[in-house]
Order: sequence, then C-alpha cells, then structure tokens
Amino acid sequence: MSKRVLALPGDGVGHDVIGSAVSVMNAVAGDLEIVFGDIGMTAYEKTDHYLPPDTIDLATDADAIIAGNVIEKPNDIRYRNPLKILKKQLNLYSVYRKYFPLCQGLGVPGIDMIVMTGNPDSLLNIIEKENLDGIISEKFISRESCKKLFRKTLTIAEAKNRSRITCVHRSDMFPLSDGTFLNMFYKEFAASEFLINDMDVENFASELIMNPSSIDVIVCTDLYGATISGMAAGMVGGIYLTPMGSIGDTQGLFEPMHGPTPDTPEGMTNPTSAILSGAMALDHIGMTSKGDDIRQAVRNAYAQGKTTPDIGGTMSTKEFTDYLVMSLKATR
Repeated sequence: MSKRVLALPGDGVGHDVIGSAVSVMNAVAGDLEIVFGDIGMTAYEKTDHYLPPDTIDLATDADAIIAGNVIEKPNDIRYRNPLKILKKQLNLYSVYRKYFPLCQGLGVPGIDMIVMTGNPDSLLNIIEKENLDGIISEKFISRESCKKLFRKTLTIAEAKNRSRITCVHRSDMFPLSDGTFLNMFYKEFAASEFLINDMDVENFASELIMNPSSIDVIVCTDLYGATISGMAAGMVGGIYLTPMGSIGDTQGLFEPMHGPTPDTPEGMTNPTSAILSGAMALDHIGMTSKGDDIRQAVRNAYAQGKTTPDIGGTMSTKEFTDYLVMSLKATR
C-alpha cells in the first residue's frame, strides 16, 4: 500500500518551494501518493477559513505532511496561526532540526548535529501579565510532554546512529522548571546506550562556536532551542538550507525554516530547506534510502556550484529543482 503525503504550500514563496520539494520527492518515490491542500491566506481566499475542515481531514489521513509557512494577520481578531493549530490538533509535540554542511567551503567544518525541542504549544506555555510596576512572565511546562520529547529524541538518535545526547538547560535560573526537565532527562536516558551529559545554555553556546564537532544530539525546551537553532543554521549557511519537522507519536509535519516572504527576487528563492524537509518526510514514512538519495543529490549540486544566488550561484528556484530531478532520475 502506497504512502500518502499531504502538501500544504501555504502562502507566498511556499507555492514555489513546496512545489520544488514535491517534484524532488516524486523523482525518487514514484509510488508515493501526494495530495494537496490549502492553508493560510490561500485557504481563506477560497473558503473563508485559514484552516479549512477539508485540510484537517486530509492531514489526519496522511502519513506525513510537508508545508510552507503562512502570512500572519495580526489585525484580524479571528486569526490564529493555522499551522500552530494543526500541529496542536495532531499532537506534534516534538520539533526535530538537522544541521550539516552541504559542501566544503560553506559554513563551519565539522558541524553535524540534531536539535530536539518541544513544540511550545504542547511542551511550554509562557503567559505574560502586565501590572502597574511592569511585566510578569509565567512559564508552564508539562511533565508528560517532556517525557514524550525525551522518548522521541531517543528514537531519532537510534535511527540516525548517534552516540551522545546533551541536555541544554538553565537550572540555576529556573530551578523548578529547568530543574525538573534536567532530572527527567537523566531518568529517561539512564538505561540507554548513549553517552549523556548536560550543559548550561551559556556554556553550550560557547562550545558550539569553539568546538562544533563535539556536539551530536541536543535536547532542550523551545525557549533555548529557537536561539540555538538559529545559531546552528547560520553555521551551516543559513535558514534556507536547513530542514525542520514537528513530530508526534505517528504523524509528522515537515517545513522549511524560512518564512513565506523572503527578501529575494521572484522565482529566485532557495528551495533547499523545503527539499531537505521533504527528505525528512520520506524518512518519517520509512523511505530513508529515498531521503538519503535526495540529500546526496543536494550535496552533489552544491559541490558543483549548481546553486541559487544566495549561495553564490545563478540558478532560479525552478532551474535548481529541475537539475536535482534530472540528477536523481539519471541514477535510477
């Protein structure tokens, strides 16, 4: 029985980059069933819903989802980010990011790391309140979601043949929330075969810059994970090169790290992040060898200078995609 992937192009350049990802996925997995749905402003213009019921049904039935980002509408009192709502409804409690250099001379040599964080909608909620003297911030962390995050981290670390898992925290400043997270980390991983340790977020940031090859898998709350992920993305060439997935017990939603309105000329957006997210989606549904084929094709293209202008090349979004598709079909 063929696997089904739901493609949600979203808004802006999502239509270009998700289209690229779909073309590349089809080139390596011809028996894959890919269906399309609407989300964000594109959906609203058609249905008067940012997240139509039909899209929710398609997402529930799919084995994996690949999605572009959506344009925020803060002036609409009805607006709630539909991607965040979808992730919460599907209980995608963990966020998985992968960082590695695509070719020599691009980014920092030696970095090859996985960052696992909790989806802030299920793991960590921050509530801000204003009083006469200033602002009060309250942070809620779910023990059950922490446990799920650690178990998902273990599953991915095993699947990717990793050896060390590091918990990044700030338990000196947040002894209850971060202290609980740290204690649960050691309890969950005590019987595993992995080398485990923990680092204060400041020390970790220093180690990442000074000795990136020493970092293997890290797990932390999104409060630190977002910043760490931004640093790591910069170290491998930027957010247009790095994939990301939100994963639950069975379902996964994979998306590029960049937003829907990048500062690039029309038709010239780098689709690499979306394409590598598509490779992650194939990993998720058991087609790891197909995902590896995509990653290798991207590496080969970058090594040959076949890239978009942001990486020093001259290719448009379509030209880069067509080159990958041609390369993949030639090896089949």
